[in-house]
Amino acid sequence: MWESRWLEAAEVIREHRDVLDERASSGEPTPSLSSREWAEPLLAMSEAALDEIETRGLDASWPREIPASLLELVARVREACAMAPFSVTSEGARPRKRQKPRKSAQIDAFVALLGPLLARAHRVIDVGSGHGHLTREIAERIDAPVVGLERNRTLVGTAESLGGARGPSFSVTDVLADGVAAEPGDCLVALHACGELGDLIVKTAAVRGASVALVGCCLQKQRAEVRRPLSSAGRAIGELELPKSVLGLSNLTARDEGVEASRTENLAGRRRRLALHRLLSDHEPHLRFGSEMEGLNRRAAHGDLGTLVHQAFDVRGLDRPSGEAVERAAAWAAVHHPRARRLALPRAMLARALEVFVALDRARHLEEHGLVVEVGTLFPSEVSPRNIYLSATIPD
Repeated sequence: MWESRWLEAAEVIREHRDVLDERASSGEPTPSLSSREWAEPLLAMSEAALDEIETRGLDASWPREIPASLLELVARVREACAMAPFSVTSEGARPRKRQKPRKSAQIDAFVALLGPLLARAHRVIDVGSGHGHLTREIAERIDAPVVGLERNRTLVGTAESLGGARGPSFSVTDVLADGVAAEPGDCLVALHACGELGDLIVKTAAVRGASVALVGCCLQKQRAEVRRPLSSAGRAIGELELPKSVLGLSNLTARDEGVEASRTENLAGRRRRLALHRLLSDHEPHLRFGSEMEGLNRRAAHGDLGTLVHQAFDVRGLDRPSGEAVERAAAWAAVHHPRARRLALPRAMLARALEVFVALDRARHLEEHGLVVEVGTLFPSEVSPRNIYLSATIPD
């Protein structure tokens, strides 16, 4: 079943690369939207319809006034992204030190599916173990050695200090630089492995004959500017080499309750970023949208605009703009940001298709190396929108 989802996601992405590659961040229609005659109907969309689509994503009802070709794309993306959920029976989220309830729920669901893999594992390697919550949970369930690999020395120190009834071992290791020393019979696990790390885990399992259980996230986090398909089937389709600027779409969330801030706060932050981009464009006329935050923590956009502007200009060594200039940019962004939100809807809708394609490209790669693969959603999007679970085992 998932093979047909993969092919449909690949075709949707391939046929709409121009939509993905072009951003309407300034509120002006892109060539891809204009040529499809989508721009004007999107700009005429009511605020209520906009909120519905932004918050409910693929579950939203689109207005009947939207062109048939765009409604057809909505239907195709829904079909491609209709991943079957795993049936998970767990004891319920347990409180753990330095862990939020949402993270606990993810760990409990993840571990609940690991039973068959853990029963066969000679050793379990948690790649990107962080504070070690998942690592310790696994160690309490099996007799085999459990190892946590983490490149951040401070996090390793914290993981070791938190202990556990049956302590795993932790190692300061940059696996992107040094690889994972896996052996046949090992089980590689990773809950929310970012971008390149997820690809590395999959490639290591395929080559070394290890089993793997993975939930990925943040697909844009990779050193190369472009992600190329891992599977030979993906490479054969063509036009599926995806730049970081496109992969980053898959990490967006439209929920009212975001991971770090509410939807209202996120929208206000994007409006401030648009105003900042407008100001910086006077000094850098061809500044790419998104580059306005270079050198800054993305959370800086959640503060006031004046402070954000000063920080951005200081990082670049530019003279700070006047208060009047900042006010003009804010007024401009207040007009153009609602337009940009509407024009962004087709591109944002394709975000889940990107995530599904990457997860299933990894699954195809593992199958091509003889592993038995399962793919589905692990928990509701309210727990985490990054919820595609991939497992693969070496057949008996």
